[in-house]
Amino acid sequence: MPETISSSPASNFIGERRKRVEDVPMLVGAGQYTSDLRFSDMAELAIVRSPHPHARIVRVDTSAALKVPGVIAAFAARDLPEILKPFPGAPRSPEARFVTPTALAAEVVRYVGEAVAVVVAEDVYAARDGADAVVVEYAPLPPVIGVVQDATTPVLHAGWPSNLAQTVQIMTGAGADGLDGADVIIEETLTIGRLSAQPMEPRAAVAVYDQATRQLTVYFATQSVNMAQRSLCALLDLPADRVRVIVPNIGGAFGVKTRLYGEETIAACLAMRLGRPMRWVGDRHEEFTVTNQARAQVHHIRMGLDRAGHILAFVDHFQQDAGAYNITADGPVYNTAVSVHGPYHIPHLAMTGDIILTNSTPTGPYRGAGRPEAAYVMERMLDRAADRLGLDRAEIRQRNLIRPDEMPYDSGIRRQQIPIIFDTGDYPAGFAQVLGAIGYAEFRARQAAARARGVYLGIGVVNSLEMSGIGVSDSAILRVDPAGAVWVMAAVSQMGQGHPTTYAQIAAERLGVPFERIHVIEGDSATGTQGPGTFASRATVAAGTAIARAALQLRQRILAEAARQLDAPIDALDWRGEYITVRAAPVRRVAYGDVAASLGPAGIAVEASGDGNISFGYQGHGVIVAVDPDLLTVAIEQYVIVHDAGNIINPLIVDGQTIGAAVQGLGNVLFEEMRYDSAGLPQATALHRYVLPASIDTPEYTLIEQHFPARANAEGFRGVGEGGTITSLPAIAQAVEDALAPFGVRLNALPLTPQRLFEAVRAAQSQRESAGGMA
Repeated sequence: MPETISSSPASNFIGERRKRVEDVPMLVGAGQYTSDLRFSDMAELAIVRSPHPHARIVRVDTSAALKVPGVIAAFAARDLPEILKPFPGAPRSPEARFVTPTALAAEVVRYVGEAVAVVVAEDVYAARDGADAVVVEYAPLPPVIGVVQDATTPVLHAGWPSNLAQTVQIMTGAGADGLDGADVIIEETLTIGRLSAQPMEPRAAVAVYDQATRQLTVYFATQSVNMAQRSLCALLDLPADRVRVIVPNIGGAFGVKTRLYGEETIAACLAMRLGRPMRWVGDRHEEFTVTNQARAQVHHIRMGLDRAGHILAFVDHFQQDAGAYNITADGPVYNTAVSVHGPYHIPHLAMTGDIILTNSTPTGPYRGAGRPEAAYVMERMLDRAADRLGLDRAEIRQRNLIRPDEMPYDSGIRRQQIPIIFDTGDYPAGFAQVLGAIGYAEFRARQAAARARGVYLGIGVVNSLEMSGIGVSDSAILRVDPAGAVWVMAAVSQMGQGHPTTYAQIAAERLGVPFERIHVIEGDSATGTQGPGTFASRATVAAGTAIARAALQLRQRILAEAARQLDAPIDALDWRGEYITVRAAPVRRVAYGDVAASLGPAGIAVEASGDGNISFGYQGHGVIVAVDPDLLTVAIEQYVIVHDAGNIINPLIVDGQTIGAAVQGLGNVLFEEMRYDSAGLPQATALHRYVLPASIDTPEYTLIEQHFPARANAEGFRGVGEGGTITSLPAIAQAVEDALAPFGVRLNALPLTPQRLFEAVRAAQSQRESAGGMA
């Protein structure tokens, strides 16, 4: 268990450290994932995928597959013209070139794993045998790997002048001209490697079509149930009342299950065409080669400061490797551009992000979605500035932090016309807590003593802000049935965040009914609730505030009925738990259940909209690492997190989200990397080639909570799902570099694998030897 230091006592249901109710079915094996679903006469699908990163499709011959026992049908793109529409989407700027794939490639494949054909069979084994029998003739084309390109680089999409799909620009103050007044300009190139999310549950889809009602139901693990339903309607030319999307349990998502993929569309199309339920279950290899990848940015930065270490200007031109298609890469690029500001004063800012296409798996949102990259480049540049100016790395941060008396602080940034305003908080106090808890003042003596014993310790202390929400509100519906049960419906999907527990706590608090009477329904487009889904640390802010507002309105309607039965004014009543009483005469009471029963056979329902306004919560990390000088492996010795989640609904769940995010960040920094060779082939297509953090790598975390209720919504909520990842990247990188300072290394690229650390140490040694030889 983590050590948690809290200055805010729990009260009632909001603030209660309650265990998650949704864990019980999982613990007893009763959870149901998409791959667990079975329907009568269900067929199985297997996808034929390209082994080439870039090739023209000469022909696809499915005849041999049809001879495989158990195979029902096989289709190439030419056989399914109804699914050859590009995936729905729109560029965020009119000049963007926005190309999305079709569910099956018809003419050209542009990454290893792109779908070319599909086989339908009675069971999955026959489907896979049939897929192996499909003959595809390719004419290989030169692959494009990496964002460093020039006029000789092959262009992936016909009619384009280059592989530059889109450019995102953000500017405040004088932008790059702000460098003119700087005493010191620091220049650096920083790289964040490509990675794969690897949730425990690979993607899967089941589609069922009812011929009698002409109703299509598609089951799959999506973070965005409403967007998925709208996309399926557009792709299949169906009205919304004929398509329903249901989300079973999700075994991890982290952003990569936000978009619609081709397999869901293929399953839906074939269920309608063949009149049978269809199921596709992806495997780990497909998770590595097809599911969105992430990060993959290269930053070229200039930062101007005065001699006292105050930031004057920050200029960053960076490239995002979007993979073969510009599907969802623009989200992380926008987030990087607007989030780099962090909790610091930056009078002049110029961010330019180029989205560049390559022959690799498309990239998109993954826990933090551009925000970890932003924090990494800002914090590492502060390290470089401190070293150049001879300042302590903590001191330079303290000199630049926004003060609490400046709140709310307008950063000058606009995200699609939405102003980026830091609403409340005390960043200097939070950072002071980090420094105190990690023992920063005493560390250098500890470090020196350890080095004398041959132990290389390093410390990292950094700050960041976690942005909650995207400026879009959700709706929620609360319905009381005649038995007194309360049904809470929202347009989100939960994949470990604890929605069934926290949403019930909100409803119980604001409505007044016992927690046990509340049931949460989410991940179903048929609820009729509005909202884009679960991502960007927005679900509690947007859906949670909608639930609170609907609960308050429903409470008034129930109290009105109780007042009628008790012949008393509403404001004379008390309600908590199972009884509603007259305050001045408690013996006059009516049971809540009796009031619910009197509301009619359908009960009553209330729908309300929440607050989708953007809010920012502080997060500071302090970490001490030990680096083995021979093996160049990294062990985390101590880890402190100070975070501000506003009004916390459930501290136990907040702890879990914060720690889980931090562990994922640890993997990003030290282990995980999706590499492609010069031929464009992925080098990791199974877990034994892709290192994820294990329990032995995970430290004990000390969590310290700040409590500054968000001003951006009525409940004071903030999201907490991404802050741990955002801040851990620069914290661990700074600590590792500090540990290896005696070797003179500069670490400018993630991840910090033993191989990369070895190369950095060797490069520093060669540089010293060259300098000595020249002397």
